[in-house]
Amino acid sequence: MNLQSLFSEPIMSQSTLGGFASDVFLVITEAGEYVVRSSGVDETVDAPFVWACSNLFGKQLSQTFDMETINQYLSRLTSNIAIPSVLGKAVIDGRQVISVEKINGIPLSFQNKPAMMMEDFGRSIAEIHSDKGKEWGSLNGSVRHALADFPQKLADALRVMAARYYKENAAIHESLDYYCSLAENMPVPTYASCIMLDMDPRQFLSNGERVSAIVDTEAYVFGPREMDLIAIECSLDEAGAHYFRKGYNEVLPFPDLLQVRELYRYFFCLLEIKGPDFDYHKWMSFPHLFGNFWNAEGSS
Repeated sequence: MNLQSLFSEPIMSQSTLGGFASDVFLVITEAGEYVVRSSGVDETVDAPFVWACSNLFGKQLSQTFDMETINQYLSRLTSNIAIPSVLGKAVIDGRQVISVEKINGIPLSFQNKPAMMMEDFGRSIAEIHSDKGKEWGSLNGSVRHALADFPQKLADALRVMAARYYKENAAIHESLDYYCSLAENMPVPTYASCIMLDMDPRQFLSNGERVSAIVDTEAYVFGPREMDLIAIECSLDEAGAHYFRKGYNEVLPFPDLLQVRELYRYFFCLLEIKGPDFDYHKWMSFPHLFGNFWNAEGSS
């Protein structure tokens, strides 16, 4: 992909940084280093995550320009974690492409991390959750729904995804009616927050001392904050969960996840946010870390 139209000065080098559902490049010009992103999703891509983003939350992943709105919104919510600024936009080969500031850092997992790092990360996520909306849907405002509509629309989405993408998966279908019933009878969310539908450590960077940046924001939407927390729970260890919750509680009261934990884990299983190999049984068997009492000696 020829990215020169994004820059006023000549590109000196361009290399791929990979990406999962996006094309991500490191571009070096005389003026500096930049990251360039473009969604790999178009009308030919039919996958459960893409379907749910579009049909449940109204988020069109092909609209890479939306990341400017998303990043500006996130930056207003928190100063505790860096959000890259969008510096340029262009349509190249029919695709929306953006350049963003390059934020230095290292990829990380959320396992075996220092207490202070996890406390600080909990505060960052709570700050993002602190803006309480009365509707859920896309961040750009193109699709919004009343909070009262969420339970039924989630149940309907579960049925469609199971039928569309998991026809041969016995575990998914055997439990479908149970989880649809949980969705239809779940409490109506109290409010909607800014949440990441593909919440995973791969979307973040660390400076070695703290979770310092969010680098992939394309799947942020308005929805129940419990979704974020349950996805994070499935990436932590026991100590990390304790300190994350401690930091979160300094900003917002931590919600009770008991009524929605199984339901949202089933939803994330259908979305394959950790990949297709992280199957139904792995999602459902992961410890309920945010429900445990834990002390500094490690006893529960």
